Amino acid sequence: MNIVEAIQDGDLFRPFLADKDGSVSTWRNWQVALRAIYGMSIRKPRSLGLLKRCTGRTQLAKGGYSKSLIITGRRSGKSRCAAIIGAYEACLAGHESKLAKGEQGYVAICSPTKAQSQIVQKYLKAIFKSSPLLAKEVVDESPLGFDLRNGNRIEIIAGEHRAIRGYTLIAAILDEIAFLGVDPDAKTKSDTELIRAIAPSLDQVGGKLIAITTPYARKGWTYATYEKHFGNYAGKVLVWNCPSRTMNPTLRQSVVDDAIAEDPQSAKCEYLGQFRDDIESPITRDIVERLVVKGRKEILPQQRISYTAFADMSGGGNAKNDDTCLAIGYMQDGVVKLCKLRKYAPPFNPLAVCRDISTILKRYHVSCLFGDAYSKDYIAATFADHHIRYFRSDKNRNGLFAELLGWINSGKVELLDDATLVDQLASLERHVRGTGNDSFQAPRGGRDDVANALAGLVTFAARGLVTVGAFGAQQTDEDDYENDPYREERERTMQLSDFQLSDPFSY
Repeated sequence: MNIVEAIQDGDLFRPFLADKDGSVSTWRNWQVALRAIYGMSIRKPRSLGLLKRCTGRTQLAKGGYSKSLIITGRRSGKSRCAAIIGAYEACLAGHESKLAKGEQGYVAICSPTKAQSQIVQKYLKAIFKSSPLLAKEVVDESPLGFDLRNGNRIEIIAGEHRAIRGYTLIAAILDEIAFLGVDPDAKTKSDTELIRAIAPSLDQVGGKLIAITTPYARKGWTYATYEKHFGNYAGKVLVWNCPSRTMNPTLRQSVVDDAIAEDPQSAKCEYLGQFRDDIESPITRDIVERLVVKGRKEILPQQRISYTAFADMSGGGNAKNDDTCLAIGYMQDGVVKLCKLRKYAPPFNPLAVCRDISTILKRYHVSCLFGDAYSKDYIAATFADHHIRYFRSDKNRNGLFAELLGWINSGKVELLDDATLVDQLASLERHVRGTGNDSFQAPRGGRDDVANALAGLVTFAARGLVTVGAFGAQQTDEDDYENDPYREERERTMQLSDFQLSDPFSY
């Protein structure tokens, strides 16, 4: 029995999907999409027209697709369809015959967050409850899934790529995959990371990977797959893209119109099935990971190195505040090398944090610190009590990130092996403004404090500004000094001669 027949069957999925009249006609377009995914014939002119609009194709691969990506808006029935596919693959697709004796096959249903996974789990529970025939197949139910009589298991996974390794997957259904990493609680930081983890586990039985999502930013596996395979007759991934109302005709047009009137950019992705063109991913995870020196957690202070330090400060009064982050490094042979990262998670005492940062700076023979515009007066005064000069950056966060972007993409930065730093850099979003003044920020609900500290460090280390008291501080020779584009800034901003110390440890 194929999946469309199971949807039409009154003893299987029809009771779950049917309206009050017992009809599943509102799910007609979802059935066309499933026909395309599973390689079933599509002959009716109306269905062929829908196929052309939603895939850019009129011809499909024989036998269906091992990978499919359905991109459509909110309230289109995505999660309910994900639950139907999961139940079909586990109960009716016959995958158990492909497994070795004693081997358990898993249908993984992955969502970005625990809350999203619970939605899918509730739909699955409703599917089995609606059908007495299917209910008999469940031998055990837990908060994480369902064990079935045929030996297969449906596993609900909340965005955890590590949890999926080692399983023999007979299918993987990915719900709202474009939003992996957007939620700060998500353990998997990108859809690309999850796809890489899943692919080997599907190979043994040739299981299907079906991703169903609302579009978001133009980044990651979701957008790259759309760009490469939508409308591509030779594409090996079927991409289905359409507005919410195409898949759910019961959604009122007034709901969509109100959303567009309130926030056009948001409504484009949430209801019209379009990627946001005001959000870009300026730094890819692959680029960041290539700059990481594996195993390097810190570079200890060295002789004859002039270090630069930058701090992203915060109040720290309660857990809702940002982290305070310190970055120390130096520039050598045109490459900025990150030596030290220290993060202070709130709540904390700002005065105690300033004291600890000062201790670290003295270890690197650094007696001046650059920082962001947050720097309230008491911050500078507190550092002064510890004989550290604090200078506010002449660039705001957008200026710092814009400068960092060039150094990162040109490969002229060496990073420590720090997961938080990699995650924040890879998830950084550039919000494109019509005025030309782009802004850089963490994804919704995320943080970028460590990345901001790195951006400040790279900006000031690249300028060659001397941090007084460093081990044998490298001075600019006379010819370079005359041609130095930052000469005026050195003289105006630094004014170091009035507080140079003969012994940086004699405080």
